[in-house]
Amino acid sequence: MATPTKELKKPGGGYDPREVKTVHDWIDLLKDEGEYREVNVKVDWDCEIGTIARYCMSAKNGVALLFDNIKGHANTFCKKLFTNSVSSYGRFNLAFGLPKDTSTRELVLTMKEGYQKSLSPKEVSTAPHKQNILKGDDINIEEIPVPKWHLWDGGRFINTFAPVITRDPDVGRYNMGIYRGMNAGPKHVSCLMAPSQGWGDHYSKAQQRQEPMKVAFIYGCNPLLTILAGSAFGRLVSEYDVYGGLVGEPLELVQCETSDLMVPASAEMVIEGTMSWDPKDFKMEGPFAEHCGYYGGGYSLKPTVEVDCITYRDDPIFQGSCESIRPGWPTEDAYITSLSSSALVWNHLEACGVPGVTDVWMNLDGPFFMIYVQIRQSYRHQAKQIASAIWGMSFANWAFKIVMVVEEDIDLRDHGQLEWALCTRVNAAMGDLVIFKNHFGSVLDPSTPFEERDLMKFGSGKWARMLFDATRNWDLGGRPFWNNQVFPPVVVLSKEEEELVQGRWEEYGLGDIKYEPRMEIDKNEDLKQRYAFNSRPTPEYLEDHGGQHAITDRTK
Repeated sequence: MATPTKELKKPGGGYDPREVKTVHDWIDLLKDEGEYREVNVKVDWDCEIGTIARYCMSAKNGVALLFDNIKGHANTFCKKLFTNSVSSYGRFNLAFGLPKDTSTRELVLTMKEGYQKSLSPKEVSTAPHKQNILKGDDINIEEIPVPKWHLWDGGRFINTFAPVITRDPDVGRYNMGIYRGMNAGPKHVSCLMAPSQGWGDHYSKAQQRQEPMKVAFIYGCNPLLTILAGSAFGRLVSEYDVYGGLVGEPLELVQCETSDLMVPASAEMVIEGTMSWDPKDFKMEGPFAEHCGYYGGGYSLKPTVEVDCITYRDDPIFQGSCESIRPGWPTEDAYITSLSSSALVWNHLEACGVPGVTDVWMNLDGPFFMIYVQIRQSYRHQAKQIASAIWGMSFANWAFKIVMVVEEDIDLRDHGQLEWALCTRVNAAMGDLVIFKNHFGSVLDPSTPFEERDLMKFGSGKWARMLFDATRNWDLGGRPFWNNQVFPPVVVLSKEEEELVQGRWEEYGLGDIKYEPRMEIDKNEDLKQRYAFNSRPTPEYLEDHGGQHAITDRTK
């Protein structure tokens, strides 16, 4: 059972992540926080569960859900489904041991710092999921209560929220990712496989050697393991090591029954399998209601895992997630990818030597395709350096079609401020809109012709990426009237004006009216100085040109 940390005193509490090792620990914590419900009435795996999950993810007071009475699974070895585990900012904060009401910026900073830590895992001899072992004719993945999440999905997708474990055959480094996989009979899982993904790289190496690839699918984890699996780390990073560094103790691993792969000992259930490189072993997969809000891919032959073994603890909990992101329809994947991308891009930019990054944000609604960066600009065309660095990341095969860079007076989480910056600081005629043509991109983007996103032929989709440079353009040159700055001052209130009015507010008879500044420049005197008063008309210029009288005359 999770215990509150002594350091965190805010309403909503917090906890030591080391105390939440299993999905059962996580459920206990969510119960205590009022973030969990059980659905005990009989429900259908065919779209009904998906619709319930969708409603709860979209509701402001939605909760994590456990279903334990699923049609057709009263007598199967697995009867329970857990979903919506981290489908809110509050639950995501809890996953990192933070109070529920922690701001998203503080959460990103916590992830940014934690994702730079590393501690190697340790091996243990056994695990609860070794209580039951199925091999040979006893294997039947159709006994697992896998939903058909959406109406036109090609089937029941067993892998929507399952960490997938593979190992680099050259250097032995582990990769843990979340990749979609569909039931293709009692003993097979057909998978969407992209060479640019972590396990796709391992698969390509196995294919070159003409050797099958060993795979393990993990079900029922503590939230951090799944979040790390869904975070787009670089190829030289093992999520196992990051987990240890993040929580402060090694992740316990146990060896699979049919391969030498090491998997988390805390899992509820593990499917061990073998993926063939030979197209004759491929099975049909797709379509699927994908993260971009549209059905992704067609019904086609794809690489397939043959199940060699299933290990599971008594009365195991299967875990899955309803996909497809659009406004009003967030998903667990949306929370994971938007928050982790914000942290990882920030770390990447700093590692590339980009100075002055003050915030990074990926919004929930933009299905990974757009990211915002806030900077204190220190040289001309700094935004182009930022976009180039982001587009070189491995995750750019799925994400970052559009990059927008602003300065620190614009709040990345306020769409109105972003629109204001776009409208007043971006001029395509001045090079503020950059289009990078003929770039690789997501195979799931419906705006790309289907023929241009053939994974088997090209390995990726095709994009023209865009940069919106919404910083003040230094190419405009200094303007003497504005103290030799390149941009006129933002219209602000002086500290003296505000203090005068605030002191007399009750006297005006306006005591019941409350003004709350929206933009940070109206709260922060340093920003006000930098982007307003530093570019105010200088007294010397006004004196030399009679500007003060001219301005006064215009107001008559």
